[in-house]
Amino acid sequence: MTVDWRSELKLCLNPATLLASVIAGLVAGVLAVTFMFSYSAVIFTGDLADYVPRATGQMLFGAVVIALIIGLFSQFRGVVALPQDNPTAVIAVMIAALSQTQAASADPETLFVQATVVMILSTVLAGLIFLAIGRWHLATLVHFIPYPVIAGFLAGTGWLLFKGSFGVMAGAAIDLTDISALLGTFMLWGPGAAFAVVVLIGSQRFTHFLVMPGLIVGAIGLFHLVLLATGTSLQSAISQGWLLEPFGEGGLWQPISVEAIATIDWNGLVGEVAGIGTILVIAVISVLLNLTALESAFGRDIDVNREIRTTGYANLCAAAGGSLIGYHLVSLSTLGKRMKGDSRLIGVVVAAFCLFAMTMGADALSYIPRLVLGGLVMFVGLGFLNDWVVQSWSKLNRADVAIILTILVVIETIGFLEGVAFGIAAAAILFIVNYSRIEVVRYALTGKDIRSNIERPADHRSHLIAEGEQILFLKLHGFIFFATTIGLTRTIANKLVESDSRVKFVVLDFQHVTGIDTSALHGFVKIKQRAAESGVQLALTHVSSEIDRQFGAEKFLDGDAVIDRVFNDDDHALEWCENAVLREAGYDPALDIHPLADQLATIFGAPVDRETFALYLDPVAFVATDYLLHVHDRERQLFLIESGELTVYLDRGDGEQYRLRRVGPGSLLGTAGFFRHGDADALVSARADTNGRAFALSAGKFSRMTAEHPELALAFQTFVLGQLSDRYASNLRVLEVVLRAEV
Repeated sequence: MTVDWRSELKLCLNPATLLASVIAGLVAGVLAVTFMFSYSAVIFTGDLADYVPRATGQMLFGAVVIALIIGLFSQFRGVVALPQDNPTAVIAVMIAALSQTQAASADPETLFVQATVVMILSTVLAGLIFLAIGRWHLATLVHFIPYPVIAGFLAGTGWLLFKGSFGVMAGAAIDLTDISALLGTFMLWGPGAAFAVVVLIGSQRFTHFLVMPGLIVGAIGLFHLVLLATGTSLQSAISQGWLLEPFGEGGLWQPISVEAIATIDWNGLVGEVAGIGTILVIAVISVLLNLTALESAFGRDIDVNREIRTTGYANLCAAAGGSLIGYHLVSLSTLGKRMKGDSRLIGVVVAAFCLFAMTMGADALSYIPRLVLGGLVMFVGLGFLNDWVVQSWSKLNRADVAIILTILVVIETIGFLEGVAFGIAAAAILFIVNYSRIEVVRYALTGKDIRSNIERPADHRSHLIAEGEQILFLKLHGFIFFATTIGLTRTIANKLVESDSRVKFVVLDFQHVTGIDTSALHGFVKIKQRAAESGVQLALTHVSSEIDRQFGAEKFLDGDAVIDRVFNDDDHALEWCENAVLREAGYDPALDIHPLADQLATIFGAPVDRETFALYLDPVAFVATDYLLHVHDRERQLFLIESGELTVYLDRGDGEQYRLRRVGPGSLLGTAGFFRHGDADALVSARADTNGRAFALSAGKFSRMTAEHPELALAFQTFVLGQLSDRYASNLRVLEVVLRAEV
C-alpha cells in the first residue's frame, strides 16, 4: 500500500477535517510535550536532575521526527507516534544503576553523555530490529509469546513507572520500603498521587478528548493559584522542591558532541547489554501489540510488516538526536478519529508543536510543577497495573494470574529480563501440564465396534463379532510429546493387564497426529516392550514420512511386536488383523467361488423364479485391473460376483483413492448407483484385484423385467433394500460408538 498524496492533501484541506485535525493535533501536542518532560524527569534523577531540560530536548527531537515520519507514511490516518513510556521504566533503572556505580569516578556531564549513548544505542538497535522484522515478515512472532508473559512484563513496566514517579515528585529517588522517607516527603508526592488517581478515574469514566488536557491545565493552574494565595514565590517553590530549576537560555535541544562521546567509559557500557536487551524485547512486543490494537480501533487490517519497517526508519532518524525508542501511541492515535478529523495533518501538527517547545518553549516548561509531571508518570504506571493485573483477575484463570504476579515480583526483586525469562519458563511449564491432560487417544474401539470394509461370508462375520475384542483400535490425535505419551502408555497397559483381556492386536492410527517429539519416541518404545511381553502385535496406520523416519531412527519398527508393514489406512490394518483372527480359528480369509445359483437361492424361493431372473443376466469375465464400474460410466449396471475379488474405491480428485469396500463371491456391486435417479454417472469405481466372473444386470433389462415379471423385480428390489439397510445400520453403529467414545 502506497500513500496517495493528492487525495491525502485534498482530505487535509477539507474545512471540516482541517479544523478537527488541527485541534486534535494541538491537544496531542500538549500531551506529548508534557509526557516527554515527565519521561525525562523519571530517567534523570538525583545528581542528574539538572539535565532534565536537555533530556527533554532530546525526547522532543525524537517526538518531532517520529511523529512526522510515521504520521506521514503510516497506513493509518491521524496516527500519533512518540517516544514511549515502556522503555522509559527500564532505562531509568539502568541510568540510576550507572550513576551509583560511576558517581565517584565520573562527573555528572560524563554520566549524562553516557546515559544518552545508552539511549541512542537502544534506539538504533530497535530501529534495525524493526526493519529486520518487517523485511523478513516476522511480525506474527508476537503471537507465540504467552499472554500471561506479555501481561506480566507490561505490569512490571507499570510498577517501575509507579516507583519512578515518587522520585520525580520528591526530587530524589525514594525507597518505597522506607516508611520514614515516604512520610517525610509526603507533602511533595501526596498531591501528585491524588492527581494521578483523579486522571486515572477521569480518563476511564469520560471519553471526551479534552478531559486529560483539561485536568493537566487545571492542575497547573490550581498549583499556581495556591502559590499566589499563600504568597509563595517561584524561587521559594523551587527551593522547596515543587518546581524544577529554571532551564536557562536557549533551546532545549542541545546535542552532545563527538568529543564528549569519546570521553565516556565504553567498558562500563558492556554491563548494560542485558538492560538494552530488555528494552528491545519490550519495544518489539509493545509496538506489535499497539499495532494490533490500532487495527481494532480503526476497524481495518494493515500490512503490519510494512508498518513496522516505517517505524524502524523513524527510530533510526530519531536516534541522531539522542531520543528514546518511539512508536504508535494508541490513546492519542484514536483522538482524531473520535473528532472526525483523522487526517495526516494531525501528525504534522504534533511534530510542529513539539518543535516549537524544543526550540522556543523552555521557559514555559519550567512552570510545570513536579507533582503534575510525577503524577502523569504515576497515572501511566497505575494504568498499566490496572489493565494487566487488576483486570486480569476477572478475565484470566488463577494460574495465569499467578504467573503475572510472579513476574511482577521477580522484576521488583531481581530484574526485568529475569522476570520475563521466568514468566516464559513458568508459562511453558503450565502449558506442558495443561496439554498433558489432553487425552492423546481420541477414541478406543474394539473389533466388535469397528471392522474393515471387506464383505465376508456370514460365518466369518459371526466369528469376527464373537472374537472382536482381540483387536483394539486407538485413534490418536494432536502433537504427542513425553507428557501425553504417559497417558497413551497407561491406556494400552491397562487394556493388556486386565484379567479378562483378550487383546492380541493393537491398531495405532496416526492420521490426526501432527508430530512426535524425541522424548515421546521412548514412550512408544515402552509400549512396544509391553506389547512384546504380552504377545500383542502393533499395527500402525497413516504414518507420515517424518514420523516414519523418527520410528526408523529409533528402530521401533524392528522386532516381533510390530507388524513389519506400515499400513496406508485403517481399513487395510483392520483387514490384516481380521485375517489373522480368522486363520487362528481355522477359517480361510481368501474368498472362494460362490455360484450364481446359490446366490439366487437366497433371493428367490421358487426355482422357476431363479431361472427366469437368470435370463436377464449377462455373464462377464474379468481379469485383474479391469474396471466393472467407473465413476465416468453413463450406463447403469448391477453385478452379482461369482468369483474373483474387486476393490470399490472413491476417487478423491487429488490422485489418491480411498477404499470403500472389498467385494468377492456372493457380493452385489453397484446397487446404490443402479437404483439412483437423476445423474446416471456411477458413484464409485470398482477395479478387479484378481481374475473372476460376474453376472451383469443392465438398467434396460431391469426395466423390461419390471414390465414382464413385476413380482421378480419387486423381490429383487426388496433383497437389495435389505442389504443396503444392513450396511447403513452397521455404519450407524460405528458412528454411535465413535461419538460416544469422543464425549
